[in-house]
Amino acid sequence: MKKFYAIFAAALMSVSVFAAKDVVPSDEVLADYYEAGNVCVCFFVPGEMNCNNIVVTGSFNGWKSTIEDCVAVEAVEGFDGWYVASFAPEEEPDPEKGIQAKPIMTDADGKFNWDYQVGAATAIRGGVQVVQGGYEGEIDLINYGVDAPNVFTVDAWKQNPCDAVYHNYKFTVISDGCDGYVLPFIVGSFTNWSFEQMQYDVEKSMELGTDVYTYSVKAAENSPFQFVSGLWDDEGGIAVEPSWSDLAYLQKLIDDAWVRIPGESGDNLLTHEDANITVDVRAEDLRWARCAEIITHNYKITAKLPVCEGAPASVQIRGGWAEGMWSNGLVMAPADAEGEWGVTLEAAEGNEFKFCQDAEGDEGWANQIQVYNEETDEWKDAGNERFGQEENIVINYQDGLHKWTACAEAPHGIENVTLSENAQKVIVDGNLYIVRDGKMFNAQGAQVR
Repeated sequence: MKKFYAIFAAALMSVSVFAAKDVVPSDEVLADYYEAGNVCVCFFVPGEMNCNNIVVTGSFNGWKSTIEDCVAVEAVEGFDGWYVASFAPEEEPDPEKGIQAKPIMTDADGKFNWDYQVGAATAIRGGVQVVQGGYEGEIDLINYGVDAPNVFTVDAWKQNPCDAVYHNYKFTVISDGCDGYVLPFIVGSFTNWSFEQMQYDVEKSMELGTDVYTYSVKAAENSPFQFVSGLWDDEGGIAVEPSWSDLAYLQKLIDDAWVRIPGESGDNLLTHEDANITVDVRAEDLRWARCAEIITHNYKITAKLPVCEGAPASVQIRGGWAEGMWSNGLVMAPADAEGEWGVTLEAAEGNEFKFCQDAEGDEGWANQIQVYNEETDEWKDAGNERFGQEENIVINYQDGLHKWTACAEAPHGIENVTLSENAQKVIVDGNLYIVRDGKMFNAQGAQVR
């Protein structure tokens, strides 16, 4: 009987370990899962967020998005929901930049999907820091040092793959093309945002007397996507690959203006009603942007950007007006006495752009302009601006509703100001302030009370 109770008690202890994220594996336990000199990440994923395989990617592997190039995770024995991964860095982690490494959960078919990355996390111990990522709904997990495991919990995925509902979708594009023989591609979360060529349907093309292309995929509802075009050559090969830097998207005629599908609202989204999606480019109000005359201008851009502790000393404008400009843009002329930054460039109407810190690649996106949403009481990455017909573009982000991601919110103190609990905006001595959560912020986003 004593033996039975001993076994029963051991079982209860085991259940408690398996049930609670508060029971964190010690460094001694994790020592069996990595070698000295390796970066080791250990993390907890709640059961309701844990349904598929998990891998780790990051700056250590160039942010590669194929399962084969990622680091596989291993379940920590005796600690349900806890996983560990380790990898040998090419060099000692930089004391300032560290090494970025984040878990990604695969989709229902075991494919890599950027939507299923970490959206929120809590650092527990070690050298891991949780910082806001460059894109909405994402964070970065930066690990420093190789002497001890970096331990954290995954509090939310950018999108929870366990809630996703999958369907088989078929896309059909009917197009009579234009000069240059348009070749349709598709891009979206289910392609890992890489361009995938649509297949030429010989039978349908002969039946309709025009070009018909198809693409089939199993994907989750609400997956974002876009159609993009490359160009055939005269011999049936690809003359021009699709690119983010050109106006290759489908457009609709809305109020005498051609607008990228689906316009300003973002990407197309799959729904459960979309089993068969057909786009007929022969319609009079639908065309490839490649088939239109591309109108370019010499734009002079003046931007009034927030000034605060954490604001970059040098600013880039990034966008789609030329190849590579989304990754490394143009450095703008330093701010004048009124905080205005300037740049002159040539771009096509309709191209998008935004501002970020002057730093290489993804480093720059870590500090960009954010906008305050009064309804949700949140700071989110500002949307893209767009080149229009007006060649002199003046943008004012010094309105109290915009700030840099890295703007410090250290209190400066304002005396003799009474704030209402429900106040959204207040004017003090002619200056605009924003109130949220009982705190007061100036026009540059810094907390003043």
